[in-house]
Amino acid sequence: MNCETPLAILTGETERVNPAILLAEEFMRRDAADLLSAEDVDRAEEVLKEGRMEIETIRLQIAAFVRSSPSPSIQTPTGF
Repeated sequence: MNCETPLAILTGETERVNPAILLAEEFMRRDAADLLSAEDVDRAEEVLKEGRMEIETIRLQIAAFVRSSPSPSIQTPTGF
């Protein structure tokens, strides 16, 4: 059984930008006359699937955090 608290799990995650946002930015920077190729559409489908999985993971982590009981920390947050 995992003994890490939800907060420890959240703070331990690496920071990333949702790949769907990166792909959308890439497509927006293209010339309007450029059409999407079949490969672009396939890539977009895969990236959107990955993005949805990341969002669901975050939702589950937040739900676990909300359900967790408060406990004092031995660490003082930066800035305090």
